[in-house]
Amino acid sequence: MNQPTDDARGPVPSRDLLLAVASGLLLAVSAAPFEHPALALGSPALLYLALVPTGGEPSSRRSFWLGLAAGVAVNVVALGWIVDLLQTFGRFPLIAALPTAALLFTAQALPFAFTSVGTTWLRRAGAPPWLAFVLAWELCFASVPALFPWRPAAPLTAWPEWVQLAELGGASSLDLLLALGGVGAMVALRRMRVRPALLALVALLLPPVYGAVRLPQIEAERAQAPRLRVGVVQPNVGIFAKHDPVNFYPQLEALRAATATLEAQGAELVVWPESAYPFPLRRGFDREPSGPTGIHRDGVDGPVIFGALTMRGRCDRYNSTVALAADGQVLGVADKVRLLAFGEFIPLWSYLPPLHRTFPCPGLSPGDRPGRLSFEGGEVGVLNCFEDVPSDYARTVVRPQAGWLLNVTNDAWFGDTSEPHLHQMVARLRAVETRRDLVRVVNTGVSAHVTAAGEEVVHTEAFETASFIADVRLLADETLFVRVGDVTTPGCWALAFAFVFAEVRKRRVGGLSAGASPRA
Repeated sequence: MNQPTDDARGPVPSRDLLLAVASGLLLAVSAAPFEHPALALGSPALLYLALVPTGGEPSSRRSFWLGLAAGVAVNVVALGWIVDLLQTFGRFPLIAALPTAALLFTAQALPFAFTSVGTTWLRRAGAPPWLAFVLAWELCFASVPALFPWRPAAPLTAWPEWVQLAELGGASSLDLLLALGGVGAMVALRRMRVRPALLALVALLLPPVYGAVRLPQIEAERAQAPRLRVGVVQPNVGIFAKHDPVNFYPQLEALRAATATLEAQGAELVVWPESAYPFPLRRGFDREPSGPTGIHRDGVDGPVIFGALTMRGRCDRYNSTVALAADGQVLGVADKVRLLAFGEFIPLWSYLPPLHRTFPCPGLSPGDRPGRLSFEGGEVGVLNCFEDVPSDYARTVVRPQAGWLLNVTNDAWFGDTSEPHLHQMVARLRAVETRRDLVRVVNTGVSAHVTAAGEEVVHTEAFETASFIADVRLLADETLFVRVGDVTTPGCWALAFAFVFAEVRKRRVGGLSAGASPRA
């Protein structure tokens, strides 16, 4: 067997570079707010064509640059709002915001870059090119950290039938099927290979067939489950108005008015977004504040869950979600566990004393346990802001007995950009993985009610004042993914190491044979 060589040096061919960029653009356009999910299947196929041209194989260095080009392309389109964010809140001049954003786009592109390098390495280990790419694609997107870690298969949540397999293997299983379907079909068309063609057919047909079977079953289970009418308040308070003390009392009055209206419409529980309560609260409080800063005023009668900043001292602050009973008693406080780097804490602050002059505190403090709140309607798993992005954390808040998921978010920081829509797109998959209804309560939207089948019952517009009542179904069964977690990634690691081990063993045996002296 002829092993691929690392002799393709020099500049990256324009054809391959264009294919890599097109791969990234397809993935970006497949996602929200554009929402053309079918294009997501073309993204791995085009990157594969760039990495595995007909005439040979690029070097590891060239593979890295091709993957980086694909990753930068998708992130420039999807996260282009970063430039404005740096200017508005970081007070960066444009000349500094552009290179800083470019660094972020490059960091976000690393899963693509490592996918490309991993494809080259696995090919040298003897893996078929198409399988090398599929393994590298799944492993790198599952294992390479990113500040905004959205997965390639996330756009397919627009097709609920396609994502039902997430209850078995989570987002990783969908990433694997996406790559296998796109690349396998490409290989089958180019080279008429039977094995990748069959695997591509399975990868493309299995999800919708499984979904067609499971969707009616899930809806039947929901129809029989207990119901909780949850009122959602989307106050639509801009980020500067939100932090202006002059607006604190009007904001609270507007929240109470919307809550009273929802209760009059039949809401059994009303939820406010992340940090919606405008006044900081001291840690250890057991009742709501009295007087004009109280919540049960102006016609508010029932239980309320609200986001607030809780604190012990200047540098001991928490992003919290508070459950309040109808009589004003605090039923529980869930602190955000997974803080957002740079937004909520400064990485390496303790090791960089010069930062202390500008930032006297390292940021918020993380919670010490998964966010769950108990109240009269049962237990809810709380996902605070970006905690609804990683699959593994949603598993921890569901177990052992949370009947539904609640996400409280303030996306006002990102303005009227694609970010609120991307956030909603990614969050939908948590409902399928855990088989729990998900209610998202977002300050400026997008707020939503996503059923345990991944279907959107309600979806608000961004930057509009809105409220609605979600008929949440309280479910109890644990999915395979909730019980055992991601089994797809370890399985792919095992297969990748098997190729590497076999190649190492083959070379060792070959070296020993070449060095042996013939017998006299």
